[in-house]
Amino acid sequence: MELSNLRLVRLTPDSLIKPFDCGDDDLNDFVLNDSLNYLNELLAVTYVLESDTETIAFFSLLNDKISLQDIISKNQWKKVQGKMHNRKGKPSKSYPAMKIGRLGVSSHRQGEGLGKIILDYIKQLFISNNRTGCKFITVDAYNVSTKFYEQNGFKFFPAKEPDNHTKLMYFDLISLTS
Repeated sequence: MELSNLRLVRLTPDSLIKPFDCGDDDLNDFVLNDSLNYLNELLAVTYVLESDTETIAFFSLLNDKISLQDIISKNQWKKVQGKMHNRKGKPSKSYPAMKIGRLGVSSHRQGEGLGKIILDYIKQLFISNNRTGCKFITVDAYNVSTKFYEQNGFKFFPAKEPDNHTKLMYFDLISLTS
């Protein structure tokens, strides 16, 4: 896959977003109309992969946490938690996470592996340049996308689901450092 003619750009308040269509009206609307508002309100940062004429893909990132109170049972919490403890040697009740708020790939570029490249980039970004501390990556994956996230190492989060259209999923970044 040829990526040399593409640029990864972090949106700024004065960014001009090039045309984009991934086949999902909600994702299209977010990147074209809402992403700059989220940036200005300090809610999410959006990155676009663009050519000279169009937006090829995008993703938005925001802070999150995985918390004991969100998990259905304490046994499931232990599975998510792994061997992590706070500095007093006790299991923590929450862990910092980064959420993928949105991720979309242009319809005519889907199936080329760009989504996997983006996920690998995000994972590496938070392993090598983790500015705030972050153990997990989370996502509210659309039901049609859960297989994609599973293939990229994400697991289903054992919690109450937010709605019927998405599933909570997580990736433990510590798995990349072992």
